[in-house]
Amino acid sequence: MTQSKPILETKGLCKSFGSVQAIQDISLRFEAHGIYGLLGRNGAGKTTLLNIISSRIYADHGSVFCLGKEISNHPDVIARNCCYMPEKHYFPGALSVQRLFALAQKSFPDYSVAAEARLCRIFDLNIKQKYSALSRGYQSIFRIVLGLASNARITLFDEPVLGLDAVARDRFHRVLIESFSANPRLFILSTHFIEESADLFNEAIIIDQGRVIRQAPVDALLANAFSVSGKTARVDTFSENYNVLGSETLGGMKTVVVEGGETPAAGMPGLKFSPLTIQKLFIHLTASSKEQESQP
Repeated sequence: MTQSKPILETKGLCKSFGSVQAIQDISLRFEAHGIYGLLGRNGAGKTTLLNIISSRIYADHGSVFCLGKEISNHPDVIARNCCYMPEKHYFPGALSVQRLFALAQKSFPDYSVAAEARLCRIFDLNIKQKYSALSRGYQSIFRIVLGLASNARITLFDEPVLGLDAVARDRFHRVLIESFSANPRLFILSTHFIEESADLFNEAIIIDQGRVIRQAPVDALLANAFSVSGKTARVDTFSENYNVLGSETLGGMKTVVVEGGETPAAGMPGLKFSPLTIQKLFIHLTASSKEQESQP
């Protein structure tokens, strides 16, 4: 993505909860138009980061800038331009879906009632029901509809498809692309459904133990990593010039996952090269040393 002035930027964010350091020195840039995937294991710091960006909580150190203004000094700028749909709901359960949408309409200046109605039809969402009466899946659908209909310049989704079946998840991916195409803006999606979502992302941000370990377009990440297998000695010699992310040895044969260069175009005798999926790369990048011992 071109390096223009970002709509959203974090600089040196740190946050601890007691003795637990949730995020450490997180500095990120987000362009005005793009869909970013925020990837990390449970407890990696994804939700903490989104909560800080949306001003639900405050960082211990560091700053968040929206449209060039630090949000701690200009809270109105994030309130006007950001819609955050968290994994855990904060909506009054006694209110109907229809009433909650009416409140959202007043909260977001570019809210689209037409988009709301269309999305409710697509997902078969009953607006007469109370929020508390919705199943977990339909609560996720409600948040999807509200987030997309808000037309906010910055829209944050934390695990938007939890509780949805494969058909509904695919439907979300399609309407997200349609919404982005009709009105390009910034989306940040935290999700555990990595492989299903990979084609959506302009960039992937991988967080591990509170730190950003990668931020790049998915294609660039995958072009820089691959697996190689063959006789152990030959594989070891080949991988000396690469960063080895994981390995598995069986008898005299070995398979390693490496990062740090493109797959040799001409191939090499006695070695087999295979591409990685973004999920496989994610697993190897975030696996502990003990876990890596069992990863091919």
